Order: sequence, then structure tokens, then C-alpha cells
Amino acid sequence: MIKKLLLTLILISPAGFALVLGGSNLGMFGYDEHSCTKPFPPSKPYAFNSQWEIDTYNNEVDYYNSERESYVRCIRDYVDNAENDIERIKEAIESAIDEANS
Repeated sequence: MIKKLLLTLILISPAGFALVLGGSNLGMFGYDEHSCTKPFPPSKPYAFNSQWEIDTYNNEVDYYNSERESYVRCIRDYVDNAENDIERIKEAIESAIDEANS
């Protein structure tokens, strides 16, 4: 009997049992902006006068590339969380509509 009731509820209102997993960007005072720090590219010297200057610049470029990858990853996480929030909002809307229609 209980199994039939649960099956009926699932078939009638599948949105009521949906669950969004993942992070969220919703804050206490509205939707938060991302907190990712965009790196600044290194300044290329006017001339390379020594191997040390070349090596230093190459190290700065490597560091920038690493920081850029971290920045892009941070933005992707922010966007993924925003998409999760959109799904949560859609679920809340569907739930309110279902409640009003019942």
C-alpha cells in the first residue's frame, strides 16, 4: 500500500522530489559577486640583456599562467554554483505552483 502511494506521488509530481546538489552563491544580502582575483600579466622588459633577465621573465610568465588557471577555475566554480541556484529557484517555483494547484 505504501509503495503504491509513493510510486503514485513520484509519477504525479516528479519535480517535488528533485534535489539540486552543489554549492550556492546566495548570500544573506542578495546574490554575491564572484571573489576570484584576476592576475595581471608580467611586463615584458624592453630588452633582455642577460640570461638572468630572460629566466626571471620566464618564471614570471609561468607564475602568471598558473594564477590564470586558478582564476579560470574559480570563475567556473562560480558559474556552476549559479546554475545550481537557478535550478533551486526553478524547483521552488514548481513547488509553489503545485501547491497552488492542489
